[in-house]
Formats: sequence, C-alpha cells, structure tokens
Amino acid sequence: MLYKGLQLDRFQEEAIEAIDRDVSVIVTAPTGAGKTVIAEYAVEKCIEENRRVIYTAPIKALSNQKYRDFYAEYGDKIGIVTGDVVINPYAQVLLMTTEIFRNTIFDDIERLQDVSYVIFDEIHYINDIERGTVWEESLIFAPQHIKFVCLSATIPNIDSFTEWMQSVRDINIEIVEELKRPVPLKHYLYFQDYGIGRQNHISLVRRIAQRKARKRKSDSDNEATITLPPDFIETRLIPYLCREKQLPCLYFCFSRKGCEQNANSLAYGSQLQLLKKRQKTQILAQFDALCVQFDIVDEKKISDFRGLISRGIAYHHAGMLPTLKEVVERLFTSGLIQLLFTTETFAVGINMPACTVVFDSLEKYDGIGFRYLKAREYHQMAGRAGRRGIDTIGYVYAQIVPAYADSKEIRGVIADKIEPIESQFNLSYSSILNLYQKYGDDIYDVYTMSLSNHQNYVRVAKLNEQLKTNTQKLQTLPEPECIHEGIDGSTQIEHYYRLDRDHGKNLQRLYAERAQIKSQTRGKKRKKERVKRLNIVQRKIAHFQASREQSLCDECQHLSTCSGRYKAIRKEETRIQKLKERTTRIENSPREQIAARLKVLEELGYVEAQTLLPRGTIAAHIYGYELQLTHLLFSGFFERLTEDEINCLMVAIVSEPRKDGYFKPLKDKRLLEILYTVSNEISSIQYLEVEHEVTEVTPFLELRLCTAMLAWSRGCSFDKLEQYARVDPGDFVRTFRLVIDQLRQIRRAMSGHTALVDKLNRCIGKINRDVVDAERQLRIGQEGLDDAAAADDFDAEDPLSTNSEHTEGSGIENETPLS
Repeated sequence: MLYKGLQLDRFQEEAIEAIDRDVSVIVTAPTGAGKTVIAEYAVEKCIEENRRVIYTAPIKALSNQKYRDFYAEYGDKIGIVTGDVVINPYAQVLLMTTEIFRNTIFDDIERLQDVSYVIFDEIHYINDIERGTVWEESLIFAPQHIKFVCLSATIPNIDSFTEWMQSVRDINIEIVEELKRPVPLKHYLYFQDYGIGRQNHISLVRRIAQRKARKRKSDSDNEATITLPPDFIETRLIPYLCREKQLPCLYFCFSRKGCEQNANSLAYGSQLQLLKKRQKTQILAQFDALCVQFDIVDEKKISDFRGLISRGIAYHHAGMLPTLKEVVERLFTSGLIQLLFTTETFAVGINMPACTVVFDSLEKYDGIGFRYLKAREYHQMAGRAGRRGIDTIGYVYAQIVPAYADSKEIRGVIADKIEPIESQFNLSYSSILNLYQKYGDDIYDVYTMSLSNHQNYVRVAKLNEQLKTNTQKLQTLPEPECIHEGIDGSTQIEHYYRLDRDHGKNLQRLYAERAQIKSQTRGKKRKKERVKRLNIVQRKIAHFQASREQSLCDECQHLSTCSGRYKAIRKEETRIQKLKERTTRIENSPREQIAARLKVLEELGYVEAQTLLPRGTIAAHIYGYELQLTHLLFSGFFERLTEDEINCLMVAIVSEPRKDGYFKPLKDKRLLEILYTVSNEISSIQYLEVEHEVTEVTPFLELRLCTAMLAWSRGCSFDKLEQYARVDPGDFVRTFRLVIDQLRQIRRAMSGHTALVDKLNRCIGKINRDVVDAERQLRIGQEGLDDAAAADDFDAEDPLSTNSEHTEGSGIENETPLS
C-alpha cells in the first residue's frame, strides 16, 4: 500500500485497515519504525469525513511540532491547546497534551461529543510514575463513542494491557505489533580510555584497568600484561565516528552541565573538523536567520553558542531558552549539526533521528541516587539511531568506566527484554472531587475499572496460589513431640523460646544500664560512685541469671530436634503471614487512599453527604495545587493582594524545592508576612493528610524564585533575572509559564467573579511577555501562519489548562573524555 508516496510496512497497513473499519487500535513498534504515519492517516481520514479528531502528546514540545506539521498541510482546520498556548481551540483537528484531554473529560465532557478519534502518542507513558495516572483516567472516563489510536514503543504485556482497555471501552480494540526495526541497530560499549568492544569484553577490560591501577599505586612492573582481544577496537570514540562516517550523532548525557561541558570540550579542546567550509557557511547563515526570526540575537550565550554551531556541535536541554532549543532542533533537522549533546527528553516523540546514538553513561541520577537505566529507557533513546531511507544500520555506543562496570546490570539495560508497563493509578484531589460529584459513595467502584485493579487481580491470584502451596507445605511439617506425658510439644517449645527471649531482653537492659553508668562516672573523682553503682547492677545480673525460670526443655536430649521442627514451622508461618499481608495491602491500599483523601476533603469543608460544597466545586476545576489555591481563594488572599503579590505567591506555590544555587532573599515585610500566613494554611492541610495517612502530602512553599518573580512582574528585563536567582533561563521560563497556567485555571474556576477575573488577567499580562510568551514563540516559529485568523481564536474562553510537563534530572555532572 502506498500512502503519501511511501510504501507502507505490514504493521502500518494493518493499523490503517483497523481505522478504516472504525475501531480502536493499539500499535506497538520500535522507536523510528514509522508509527507517525498511522496517526497522520487517522487525521486525514477524519478531515475527509468531516469528523473531529484529537491528537494528544506527552510533552508540549511534541504538541507544538505536530501542530506545525499539520498546519502546514491543513491550515486553519488545525488548533492547539496546551497549558502554554491556545490557538483555534474549536478546530476540527486539535493538538493537546494528555492532561488537557483528561481535564476536558472532567470539566466539559460535552465538548467531546463530536470527537470521533483520539490519538494517544507515546501511550506507554501510562507507566510514568508521576503522570501515568492521567493516561489511565483518560481511557477510563472518556465518552464511550470515542475510538483510540494508541501508539507506543514495544509493550511486552500488550495482550494484558489490551484486555484491560477492552474491559473499560465499548468499541473493539485491535492489536498491531511490530518487533522488527526498519533500520537494524548495532550495539557497542565504549570503554573509557580503552576503546570499543562488546559485553563479553567487560571482565577482561576491568581486570586490565585494575592491574593498571595497582601498577600506578605500587610503581611496579611485576604483574603480567593482559592483552586486548583482536575484535576490540582501541580508539577514542568521536574521532572513530568521524572516520567511519557514523555522523550525525545524538549524544545523550544525563545532566545539563554534562551536555554543555562535553560540547565545549570537544569544540575547543580537539582538532576535529566536523563540517566542510561550505557546510559551515550554510549552518551559520541558518543560525543567524533563526536567531533574528526568534528575536534572540542579543540574548546571553548566543555568541558562544554560535562558536559551537560553526563547528557542527550543539547542546540541547531544558535549562536553555525555549526559543534557542527550537533553533537547535531546526538546525539538527537540516542535517548540518553533526554532534548534539542532549538530555533524555530529546528522545520523547520528537522525530529527529541520527545515524548514531551515544550514551554518556548507563547510569543516571533519579533525584535520590544513581541507578542503571531501565531497558525501556535505553531502547527509547537508542531507537533514535538509524535514519530510515538514509542509513542501512544504526549504531549505538554506551560509555562505561571499566573499573566500576557491573556486567549483570549492563546486560539487563541493553537486553531486548523490556519491562512491562505497570499502572500508576493515583487519583488527585481534583479527580476525586469530579468523580465524587458523579458517583457519590460509589467512587470506590471506580477503582475496579483501573489498570491497577486489573493487574492486581492477576497479582492476587498468583499470591493466593503461592499461599495455597505454602499452607499445604506447613501441614506436612512434623510438629515437636514432648517426652513428658500429657504435655503438648509445640506449646512447651514455644514456652521455652518465650522464656529465652524474655531472659535475653532483661539481660540486655541491665547490660545497657551498666554501660551507661560507666559513661556517666568517668574519671578518678567518681571512681567510688562508679564502683558502687556497678556492683548493684552486677548483683542484679547475677540474681537474674540464677533465678531464671526453668523449662522442661532445659537439658532435654530432644531439644535440638524439637527446636529444628519448631523453627521450620515458624518460618513457614511467617512466610504465610507475609503473603496474606501483601495480598491485603494490594487489594485495599488504593481504596484506602481514596478514602483517606475523601476524609481530608470532608474535614476541610469540600464535600458533605455525597455533595460538593462551594470549595469542592472550585477545587474540582483546578488541576494541580488545588487545595492550596482553593484555601487561599476562600480566605480572600486574591482580593487583598496586588497583582505583583499574587504572582509572587503563585511562584512560591508551584516552584519545586532545590538545595543548591544562589537566590536573593525576599525582604518585603508585607509579603513575608503573607507567605508566613499561607505556610500556616498549608500546614493545617498537611496535618490532616498525615493524620489520615495520605501518601503524597501537599508540598510547602518554595521561596527561591519569589524575588525574581517580583522583579519580572514589575517589568524587569529577562537578562536581569540572574541577579535574583542563579537559575537556568529555561527554568525561569518554564516556572513562569506554569504560574500562568495555574492563574488561567483559577480564572476559569472563578469565571462568575468579574473583579477577580479582571485582576487575574492583569496578573497574567504582567508575566506573559517576551520569551515567557509561549504563544508568541509558536507564532513566530510557524512559517505561513495566518496571524489574523489565529488571533481571533486565541484564548477563546481559555478552554483548559494543565500543570504537568516532562521534567529532567537534577543536573548531576558526569565526566566524559571524548577526543
């Protein structure tokens, strides 16, 4: 089958046939296999048949990219709604983040009555620990007439997932699975300071590295030399890629600092020439033109970045200005950037493959500590290697430090065995309020529809089978038999061990008292006191040992046999008890969390007798920080505060805590008093959450960006913000946009309060300017955009917002020798 001049693969044809039959379809295929074509066909079909379709993406960057792609082909039939941008929100084809779609279901489900298809790009995000519940809620509660096109990387438990999805959807769902990549990949390891090899070289190179370390330490040449095998390539990685014509390359680093340092190290610390003279002229012309187009010519770091670009090198991470990130993405698409150092978000959805993918490390910092990548994470990023129609093979290199390499962990990462997706169902307060309004006390039945319940049913069945096996084993174990007539062996041996435990505890207490006396009475002056007190304790110990209660088991010749039987029975009983506890926990924990949150809402005055009270009605329309914001609304804070003060308060609510970096403390006494009062309000919420054992407690205020927001709200220029906080430009932009998103949600929730709505509009206007204005960025980046038409639709009723976005790691540095 030909589509848009492309000869389709079997799996693409199967998926398109399913769409033609008007059923839902789940498509799983390796990254880069061509799943996007299926989504494009669904969009085209809906347009031809005058039906509406929604395309959801996990990140805003992907939504923006798809908007541009579809707008170039279909013009004003396309609209976009994200937490940052609203353009043509009632268009026939609407691009949005998954959070927006979920919010629409709860806030205004009637708007979805004429939607025929919803495309879920990257559906495996249902496995995401922070945001996965949004995908799950969307699939459960979307109107039943809607069909879904779900696109995903490989899902090992696809049959089980589809079985669950079919249980909550009325329309048939077909599975289309493709395991083969159109461009096969070759996986290698790059051993730092040694060269390129494979997994079977790990142990050998580790021994060589350890011997070299010992020789350096002892300054001795006595140890025999170990030679590398003939299939090992001794080389530096990047020069090797150049020689072998394996560029362009995506080089994944797991820290922003690592991206920048590696790019600068290679550009200015080596003699590599990645671009020819003509290519250098081309890329600089494009870069300069894009900088003019996006109005970032005078931004800080642009001159330095131009130096990198002239060498065919760049970096890309969330700390950069969004406009500069977009410039980099466009240059990479042109094929002129030969080496792009980037964080893992570049692997999500954005269609920018390369010939080669390199991993700076197979370990990453996850906010708590370092861990090895999961196989899914590795293959998601590795899948960017190999450009269809250009490369016959894609190359993947993972750098490891030989002396510390764990071969078992490395094999697990690189293996084709990808982890199954797991439910992350976890209803927020706003979701619970919306569902409580619809279902009342039957809200607990909602959990039975979740993927979590479906998977737990299987887990419980396995646990029950194991419980049955262990119970049968327990029944076959021989019991202790007492030689004394009329005495139960099990009871007697239990009594013996209880006496032994009590005896041990008492002795332990006396020994601790003795040690304390020695500590308290040190020195010659307190010797008499020490001796006197120690003698008293020692007499207690001797008396206790002499008067120990005796058992019939003491000195019994069968004690060893009875003890062995007793311990075997107790061990099996402990296993059975743990299995029962685990089963109970799996069955009850989700319901208990819903009940706990409902109790908090009830005590805070949000719900009563299966009805939403005024506070609950407002909180149900705010997604993210709903309890804090609703409390502040009803306490009158938004009426009493100025626009600048509201913006300062909002940034304290939405900012995530950070332990490092300079920030200028807030000195405004009125604002500090306000923030102190708000902190007390939040503490009262936290107290109830802890009391009712809610797992995720409402966060405290974070004041780090308050002075920066205050300055920005009062009109300071973007380049002056670094005086108030040492934060990456992209973090300023992202946090300020999140504040705008939340203000829009409050505005929508309080739509009947004209004076407050007007004030909130002024708050938004003070923040949404210059590089923070996401809608402006999208417009100036869209070639041929009809400004007049789109301007008429912008922010029409401000349909819905979301506060979630994919985030990156903490910026932990990893060193990488490159050239």
